[in-house]
Amino acid sequence: MAPNLTVNSEHTRTQRIAKNGGLLVGAKLLGVILGLGSLSLATKFLQPYEWGTLVFFHAYMLFFSDVMAFQSWQSIIRYGADDVHNKDAKKLGELIGFGIRLDAVAAVIAYIAALILFNLSVWFGEKYLGVTTMGEGLSADDIKYYSGLYCLLILVRQRGASIGVFRLFDQFDVLAWQAIIKPTIRFIGAVIAVVTGAGFEGFLWAWFCGSLSVYLFLPIMAIRELKRRHLLGSVFKAKVNFFRPDRNGLWSFVIKSNIDSTLGAATLHLPSLLVFVIFGPVWNGIYKIAEEVSKLLSEGFQLLDQVIYPELARMVSEGKVQKIWRLTTQAAVILFLFGCFMSAIFFAFGETVLRWLANESFAPAVPMAMVLVPAAAFMGAAAPLYPVFFAADRPERAIIARGAGVFIYIISFLLLAKLLGPMSAAWAVFIGNFFTVIIVTLMAKQTLAQRVKALEG
Repeated sequence: MAPNLTVNSEHTRTQRIAKNGGLLVGAKLLGVILGLGSLSLATKFLQPYEWGTLVFFHAYMLFFSDVMAFQSWQSIIRYGADDVHNKDAKKLGELIGFGIRLDAVAAVIAYIAALILFNLSVWFGEKYLGVTTMGEGLSADDIKYYSGLYCLLILVRQRGASIGVFRLFDQFDVLAWQAIIKPTIRFIGAVIAVVTGAGFEGFLWAWFCGSLSVYLFLPIMAIRELKRRHLLGSVFKAKVNFFRPDRNGLWSFVIKSNIDSTLGAATLHLPSLLVFVIFGPVWNGIYKIAEEVSKLLSEGFQLLDQVIYPELARMVSEGKVQKIWRLTTQAAVILFLFGCFMSAIFFAFGETVLRWLANESFAPAVPMAMVLVPAAAFMGAAAPLYPVFFAADRPERAIIARGAGVFIYIISFLLLAKLLGPMSAAWAVFIGNFFTVIIVTLMAKQTLAQRVKALEG
């Protein structure tokens, strides 16, 4: 049968963004609530240094996975939108095949880099700093063993091409399910760890299995979707020259996407890693609790680029660039106001909720969360604007905007560390997000103005 490249939807573009955004945010909200349940169990049944070490392992794995990832989904949407518009199944199959290869190569490189750097760090700490234990009970050998085990997840976190397929064809229900699967498995694992008295290893396996389940779920569902659309054969039969693909500008786009994703990974994971290195595992655990609460906002906002980017790519393919600015600014204002509203609710009830979630040893997480939650509101204003750069084929501007935010965060953290102690991590995020919104807004407006001018000329 002929490949099916249709994107069936009875809704307008704005309605699709609202529908898909609501679906993903709702699923993520449920996932975060389940995540808070897992967090509550972990903080009550683990020692503070054990909890801090566990979240460090997870952040370390995600950091390397995201740093090395080439975000093949962005390429699939950027170029695949043209293929869908032109009904070119052959070229789309080649593009998806290229994305699959890209994901696999990135995963292997990331895993090797993560192991090498971690073992070098432990060796350096033992030889020159005299650090032989982590917290109060984990030896350097234990740390190397557990980190090597946990970093195996990097090898199966090959999800870029799968996500690209679902976003390209407007299949956001699958992405909503994947937002629920991980926290559900993790929560079940945490309950089992508590009931069996498995301790640190039990919770480590709960976190590991939760991530593993969703990393396997996405490729399986992507294969199912491609088979349903009679595209699986086009992908397997595609003759792809990995280093010289038959598509102008693809590698340039991929490399710029990777740099942007690296900076995005720094934005997400660097705070936890820096707190661990500078203030230790106990404070890292405290910071993580505050960060998890702020994720009720920030992770929902991050999902918006998954929804809006495919629509912007279609608008560019259809020559409707002049309508993008109004669409994105409306979304940015709505999300920012929603973030402010949620911040007000947190200020009213957040302290009570946090003290219920964790025991008294994690009480310092309350003032941290009071800063991180409104900081997340700024992400709402920036979230719809980053996809503008990729849809307009100017990913280097996303790099500049995001890089400026990361630079401001690091400088703020280092300058405030001695003055505010661990609270510097939260205030640095606030300052970095504030200036990022200003920078990305100005650059996105300029980018669209230049694109419109070029089309009119």
